[in-house]
Amino acid sequence: MLPRRALLRAAGLTGLSALARRATGSQLRILCYHGLWLAPGAPFGSCLFMTPEMFAARMARLARSGLPVLPLGEAVERLAANRLPRAAVVITIDDGWASTHSHMLPVLEAHRLPATLYATTWYAGRDLPVINVAVDYLIAASGRAGEDRGAVIRRIEALPEGERLAALRDYGCALGVGEQWLERRQFHLMRPDELADAHDRGLDIQLHTHRHIDVAGRIGQLLPEIDANRAAILAATGGAVPEHFCYPSGTFHPSAPALLAASGVRSATLVSEGLNAPAADPYALRRFVDGQHVSASAFDAYLDGTLHYLSHARQALERIEVEVPRRVAAASGMLLCAL
Repeated sequence: MLPRRALLRAAGLTGLSALARRATGSQLRILCYHGLWLAPGAPFGSCLFMTPEMFAARMARLARSGLPVLPLGEAVERLAANRLPRAAVVITIDDGWASTHSHMLPVLEAHRLPATLYATTWYAGRDLPVINVAVDYLIAASGRAGEDRGAVIRRIEALPEGERLAALRDYGCALGVGEQWLERRQFHLMRPDELADAHDRGLDIQLHTHRHIDVAGRIGQLLPEIDANRAAILAATGGAVPEHFCYPSGTFHPSAPALLAASGVRSATLVSEGLNAPAADPYALRRFVDGQHVSASAFDAYLDGTLHYLSHARQALERIEVEVPRRVAAASGMLLCAL
């Protein structure tokens, strides 16, 4: 099978990309970002952080494309009514890393692109880096793959809040990792004053649970988490009541849509790749997770709809690859029975 990059190049050269864009014009595209990498070295995490230069290039590429970029709330309403402009796009950013305020927001402003931030808020009110992500980075940066990350995280998180940063710094020092990550607030989330400033500058602040919970495993905590998350956002921004949600890490539970609707939430996004047709479930909207290792051709292919058809083709081939050996095995079994 041809590599995906070669297939995407062939689609552009043969005009299939233009056909895909026309055929999928009524479907909503939703881009997903996280944070930017401000510490030295290559970005940590496959899709968690990208360089500021890459994010700036992506937004410039999107602005040049001429595709209509809509605010999330407007897009959700128009999708349900089948009144979207052709190939409409929404920009979403998950978590609320400090780099969203310091580096992403100025880029969005420069291109006049609306965007939504799904903010998780427990860490926002505390001057602490996100412990589990920082520990993972320290282990990776030290090269000590044998470290028991779970035990380290549990030990630090069991401490009183006022002692956790010192314990994290001690751990990094023991591993021989410098503190540029701390100096640049790489693993901090936006403070309430930064959320307020971002809101005042036009960034749409929406729901992501208070503690970034696993919805699939902790469905009983979803409503209290939404309430606490919403209260924290309102306290910081004084804006309209948040009514859009993103499943943390894409974790989904079948009971979640009804619970979200009961709590006044109008839409929810996943991290599953795909476009969203007018009949799409508003509580299971698909997105394209962009990241440092995502090529520009894949980014373009999502926006023009080519990835949509490649994904369907790949799934069909996988079904064939599974079904043919299964039929051969069944036929062999019948032959053995006959003998």
